[in-house]
Amino acid sequence: MTTTGPSSGSGAASGPGLSPTGRRRTRANSDTFLIWLIVLLAPIGQMAIDIYVPSLPALVGAFETTQNAVQLSVTLYLIAFSIGQLFYGPLSDALGRRRSLLIGITLYLLGGVLSLFAASIWVFVAARVIQGLGITAASVVMKTIAADRFSGPRLGTVMTYMVVSWGLGPIIAPVIGAWFHTRLSWEYSLYFLVAYGAMLLFMVGVVYRETHESPRPLNIKNLVSGTATILGDGVFTRIYLSMGLCYGVLLTFNLIGPFLVQDVMGYSPAMYGAIALGMGAAYFVGVFSNRLLPASVTNRGKFQIASIGSVVAAAAMVAGASLTDPNLWVLTVPSAVIILFAGVLYPNLMGAGVSRFPEMTGLASSWLGFCLMLFAGLIMLGSSLLEVDSLLPMAVLFLVCMVACRLLVMRTLPRESAA
Repeated sequence: MTTTGPSSGSGAASGPGLSPTGRRRTRANSDTFLIWLIVLLAPIGQMAIDIYVPSLPALVGAFETTQNAVQLSVTLYLIAFSIGQLFYGPLSDALGRRRSLLIGITLYLLGGVLSLFAASIWVFVAARVIQGLGITAASVVMKTIAADRFSGPRLGTVMTYMVVSWGLGPIIAPVIGAWFHTRLSWEYSLYFLVAYGAMLLFMVGVVYRETHESPRPLNIKNLVSGTATILGDGVFTRIYLSMGLCYGVLLTFNLIGPFLVQDVMGYSPAMYGAIALGMGAAYFVGVFSNRLLPASVTNRGKFQIASIGSVVAAAAMVAGASLTDPNLWVLTVPSAVIILFAGVLYPNLMGAGVSRFPEMTGLASSWLGFCLMLFAGLIMLGSSLLEVDSLLPMAVLFLVCMVACRLLVMRTLPRESAA
């Protein structure tokens, strides 16, 4: 994180790094505003998952329901989020970026308001599904807005801001949620999400002007043939399965961790918030280590180190959980190592997946996002069925996921890294 923040000057129309569309629309949108819009859109999808996970045990009592039912509010949100990936890309090309964002953010806000007034856990879960379907628009459309306005090295800089903001979401959200839970009430996390969405709706509806000047109708034939090519590719399949395993482990920690830390070990929501902050920091370190490693370390070398290291850490967690009573050290140290190495693997897999089909990058990106999140959601769904009276079930799940990831990436990488 060596950048100083999204504070470029407001828009020289003919300056380098602007796409032709960007040159035409400079009067409507300054560079600074667009960068801030992208940066603020980036974390909301993740924050909507992580901000209230410190309060998951409290929701069991608040709704007089079960742990599994409460965990479904996270799992089904993620599955809905994955499904939305398939629609907002083509929709933004056909209707424009502004309309697509307005549709998605409005849907997200409707779900947010419904969650505030939910009288039962099932209404709350339904509200979360609506939120997931809506806020996917932010995740998808922000990338297209960046490409509309910027190009070349300037686009790379903007995308760096976006990735940093996206990565900060799961780091700071549990801390915010734990603070609300401890100082006010868990419901304030939901109010925060609604307020954040309302701010985005204002920015898009009142300030933002369309950056995609040439909407084009959907070509169903090309979409179908491109989809068949992408989904029929074995390397692509192994890439999204590997990414889903990495992301599924991180999300499983967020799903089960609050119950282990608070109900089994007896710590406060604030303690879980601090632990989640550490896990997010570990992931961030893993992601940025890719930029710090010398050029002599190849992709294959990174994957060797990360995949073996994560398997060793998961095995150590299984051993510790088998030999000792539940404690923070056995939970947090191996988990942090696994999540750090997942941060090394994830962006490299993302690059390999999207670049696999250079002639249809947008479609490949949509399917990659959908498939990996759906698979991660299925892992979460399975993890919600685990007993949480000990660390062992989660530790075994982590070990299975990391062994599978190791087998998948090492079968894929020899061809990918040579490309």
